[in-house]
Amino acid sequence: MLARILDILLIACAAFTVALILWKVLELYLPGLLGRVRLEARARTEAELDEVLEHAERGLPLLATIAATAPFVGLAATVLHIMHALQMLDGSSVEASILAGPIATALHSTLLGLASAVPAAGAYNLFARRLQLAENRVRRALSRAAASQQAPRVTAVARIVAAEDGVAP
Repeated sequence: MLARILDILLIACAAFTVALILWKVLELYLPGLLGRVRLEARARTEAELDEVLEHAERGLPLLATIAATAPFVGLAATVLHIMHALQMLDGSSVEASILAGPIATALHSTLLGLASAVPAAGAYNLFARRLQLAENRVRRALSRAAASQQAPRVTAVARIVAAEDGVAP
């Protein structure tokens, strides 16, 4: 009974993982389909960048959790199914063909756990890298913008200092 509940949980987890991955793909790689501008274009200050990143990182911890736990849930269901298959052998003469069904179900549970975990782990890493690249681009752009705004001031200060020293700038 518990093994079947875990199997249902794994199926739901796999479906949820697919939905979460699709949502993050739309949000991070295809924002135009959601009526939004690219991540890099939303932040004009450090504070705005932090807010945009906090919003964009939603769902990533859940993907990491699924990637870390789904194999163990699949393993637990596998063990329970194997135990059920071994209980069928309890002192009776059971043919190997009868055990094939419970063992296949056990392996199916392992597959369900991996089917949730592997895409979640891959997607988490891709999305985290995308966010890191976007953050780096925005921080470089903000740094360049701040430097270019300071450049006229530095030039003006240099002219004042040069005039006071009697040197042509």
